[in-house]
Amino acid sequence: MTTGPRELVERGVARGADADDRAATKGDRTRRRLLDAAAAELARNGLAGASIGAIAAAAGLRTGSVYFHFPSKDQLIAEVLEVGLRETLAHLDEELATVPEHGNPAGRLRAALRAHATAVSELSDYTRVVLAPTAVGDGTTAVTFRRLRRSYLRRWTALVAEAQAAGVLAAEPDPRLLRNLLFGAVNAVSLAGRPPEETTAGIAALLGFGVAGPRSVS
Repeated sequence: MTTGPRELVERGVARGADADDRAATKGDRTRRRLLDAAAAELARNGLAGASIGAIAAAAGLRTGSVYFHFPSKDQLIAEVLEVGLRETLAHLDEELATVPEHGNPAGRLRAALRAHATAVSELSDYTRVVLAPTAVGDGTTAVTFRRLRRSYLRRWTALVAEAQAAGVLAAEPDPRLLRNLLFGAVNAVSLAGRPPEETTAGIAALLGFGVAGPRSVS
């Protein structure tokens, strides 16, 4: 599994103080800076427009130094995509684990909203990159990325469909359309700086399944 930004920091904190460990910690921190810079560059300019020179500059490195940590631009992009998707999926797993799997579709949808809002808040550039409908080529990287992205989207579609069947959301729209509308709302509010709990409560209340429970849908 690819090491994510949070894990890179934790590994650095946990290491001892000898020279080899200090060097390893510095390398981890540099990789994190590169991943963060790459995510920001990809979020701004897309996969086709991302520049290794701009990524290196944002990370405080020379362009050639990037290749000490990543053998190619494709490998750097691959790690950004995998980190973003795995971290986003982890947020969803953690939140859904707090709600019973059966009999509470409104609670599960709220948990999913909170997970996505937290992912956008903590991993804003990564999240925008992995959810962008952009081609990523045809290699192994693309296969892994598409598999993980499909998994995230399928799980959200199932949660929305479950909420529709229970009368929590309107039954008529395609659940994939509602899913994308929810993504758009959460992304917009979260990227504006609203805390995840506030974002979740606001959207749930707007849709009619806030604290008072789901509305009646005919």
